Amino acid sequence: MKIYTRKGDAGKTDVIGGRVNKDDPVIECLGAIDELAVAVMTASHYQDDEALKEDLHELANEFFALSAAVMGKTEALGDESVSRLEARIDLYQEKIKPLTGFVLPGETLPGSYLHAARVAARRLERRIVAYAREASITAAVLSYVNRLSDLLFVMARYAEENYVQ
Repeated sequence: MKIYTRKGDAGKTDVIGGRVNKDDPVIECLGAIDELAVAVMTASHYQDDEALKEDLHELANEFFALSAAVMGKTEALGDESVSRLEARIDLYQEKIKPLTGFVLPGETLPGSYLHAARVAARRLERRIVAYAREASITAAVLSYVNRLSDLLFVMARYAEENYVQ
């Protein structure tokens, strides 16, 4: 089987429900999810903490459900997914010093990659919020993408506080 099909040469691609232009907002969302998954997996390779690395791998795997939810499979991602993110946020926040000012992102290499993933999560959220104006996006999806950058922020702070040279 060849990797190329030539079906997309005219600027359209397949999604659940038919063919759309490759610059359709749903494709922008799916592309942003893919970019975030790559950023999260890249960040995982720079972490010494095995639990953090495992959490990043699990997070990237959850993005398949997020993609399905964006394409209209509303049962793919629900409130329990948001609760899992909140539990992870709380876990990492308990492990770091209280925030007393602004954070200069990326003071260490492991932290830098997590902050890069965080800004990719923020871009994804902007794409999904825009898409939600014209499509039926569940409240759980909007909450989930809002929590992603929070989780990556506390993970980055944790990685930077625990960096060993």
